[in-house]
Amino acid sequence: MADGTILFFSATTSFICLCVGVIVGWAAKDFMHDYFWSRDEVQQFHPEMYDDQGNWLNEELLSVKFINEDDEDETLDA
Repeated sequence: MADGTILFFSATTSFICLCVGVIVGWAAKDFMHDYFWSRDEVQQFHPEMYDDQGNWLNEELLSVKFINEDDEDETLDA
């Protein structure tokens, strides 16, 4: 009879721990998912895109693209 009681309590305790683990894991997954997705919504721009007061620059910005002509010749030969 003692073996049956021990088996019952250990199985019940294991089942309860499994249920608690699933619930805690699910809640942690939802929290991390919401944290990462909400972090992506906040766009972080480079500091040079702001003026001295921290306001967004609305004027046209200059961009420069460097092309190495040696690399261009290799792509044309292929």
